[in-house]
Amino acid sequence: MVPYQANLEGVESRIGYHWRVTVISRLRSLVLPMLAFLAVLPCFADDLEEGWKNMVMQALYAAGSNDFARAEQLLLKALHEAERFGPSDPRVGSTLNSLGLVYRSEKKYTPATASFQKSLTILEVAYGPESLDVANINYNIGSTLLDDSKFAQSLPYLQKSIDMYSRLLGGQSLKTASAICGVGEAHRGMKAWAEAEKSLKRCGEIREADGGVVNKEFGDAMASLAYVYHQAGKTAQADSTYKLAEGIREKTYGIMSSELANTLEAHAGLLKQLGRDRDAEKNMSLVNAIRRKK
Repeated sequence: MVPYQANLEGVESRIGYHWRVTVISRLRSLVLPMLAFLAVLPCFADDLEEGWKNMVMQALYAAGSNDFARAEQLLLKALHEAERFGPSDPRVGSTLNSLGLVYRSEKKYTPATASFQKSLTILEVAYGPESLDVANINYNIGSTLLDDSKFAQSLPYLQKSIDMYSRLLGGQSLKTASAICGVGEAHRGMKAWAEAEKSLKRCGEIREADGGVVNKEFGDAMASLAYVYHQAGKTAQADSTYKLAEGIREKTYGIMSSELANTLEAHAGLLKQLGRDRDAEKNMSLVNAIRRKK
């Protein structure tokens, strides 16, 4: 039996990312590998197989329409069908993984983490402890704990995903960068500024090398890094890095984006601290204009 790869792209940094869009793309990325997996199954379970597959497909379309409540219910039914193949069947693991993604999009962090952990237990056996699927699910667990502000708990999972991505994909891969950024965000949440700075700088270097300066992912890393510099008292570095992040976010997200507004507002706090009240007022005028428009 040829296992399919879950192909879950790395969960992004807590600043400036569109998780809903990411969930949809991740669920879509499951469909073709899943169909390839189904093609090699014996035909004696055709009816069960078709029932499970159809529910997963319907869940995908519901998620694509931003109807995550329906996607959740369909995946719960699909999980029930998958369990009829046996509690350790890879279809159970893949369905739990998809369910975790949907839970996370609904901000149901506790059930999301539980779904990912159950999926991990199954897929570690089915695909081996060094598979990309296992690396992805470790990353999903760590990132969900990060979203749930469980910073210290997230670190072992994020670090494990970094180690695995580095071995499987290389230290310069974007998945590796996302995991490194996650570690930076966890340290940031714990106010461990030196550790956060180190990880966010490394993440930014990889993203810049891959996509240049003008890309969303690099801009998001710089926005987080500017905040870390600010809190660590490195005001000159914070000022220049906020400016860099603002320029990138204006070009990539747009001048009326909430991502740009968030960075401008954080920068305004630094500018006031530096006694540059006029510059701070300019920033806040644009922030207020963006938020009125929103």
